[in-house]
Amino acid sequence: MTFQGNGPLEGGNVSAGGGGGMGRGMMIGGGSIGTVVIGLLIYFLTGSTGGVQQSPQQAGPGLSQAEQQLDEKLKNCTIEQANSDTACRIKATTISLDREWAKLVRGYKSPAGTKIMPVGAQSINTACGVAGADTGPFYCPGDNIAVFQLDFMDRVIKKMGGSNAAFAQEYIVAHEWGHHIQTLLGDINKAQQGKGAQGGSVRVELQADCYAGVWASKADKGEGAMLAPLTQDQISTALQTAQAIGDDTIQRNAGRNVNPESFSHGTSEQRVRWFTQGYKTGAPSQCNTFTGTI
Repeated sequence: MTFQGNGPLEGGNVSAGGGGGMGRGMMIGGGSIGTVVIGLLIYFLTGSTGGVQQSPQQAGPGLSQAEQQLDEKLKNCTIEQANSDTACRIKATTISLDREWAKLVRGYKSPAGTKIMPVGAQSINTACGVAGADTGPFYCPGDNIAVFQLDFMDRVIKKMGGSNAAFAQEYIVAHEWGHHIQTLLGDINKAQQGKGAQGGSVRVELQADCYAGVWASKADKGEGAMLAPLTQDQISTALQTAQAIGDDTIQRNAGRNVNPESFSHGTSEQRVRWFTQGYKTGAPSQCNTFTGTI
């Protein structure tokens, strides 16, 4: 159990995936394919671009049956369900993230929405382009939405060597929220400043890990805390996932030579270290990855 209390989950602008804008922006949240930064790098595992298409395409109108069912579930999620159901867990995590970041960032505004793609969904339109189901979680600054795929959260991340335990999934949501914080603070475009192991993309991703740690340090404390006190075992599941999605680990697991010039997210050691930095300090000011060596 990570969420405490009972009753309906109030708030959270979370809905089934589908719709959104169209365009050629930049997706933030994982590995890079060409000039597009996408969710947790499926490319090295599959050899595909994760289904991201740079030409605008229109999805079918309305929602599929699976999306309608997911939408109905999301409208009726309870706190108890957030401890057993991935979709409700994502919704609960976004509510907690909103609450905690509103205390930390002056003038904080929630994302425009969070989209969840059900198992079997083929693609989603965003202002950053059309993302396929295998893209992985990402944040699109163009329309200010975060996107998550149920299959990725439940199955794919475990296949990559990460954990699909409750708090590990919450860490993934919190990481994408970190990109929203960067957008609010004007740092998101720094992802385009330089390439490789010390480049802007790596620095932006590591800061998002640090921001996830900051949230984790706050979300189980104080009156009205949504999370029950986190255990070291729960934190370890997030660290396992951070370890699994480091650039060097992904490249090794794909049978490739480790190439720092191609890094977009940082090494496993860096990802674990920056999450831990945020968690131990609880201070966004300690998440400055943009100066010095990272």
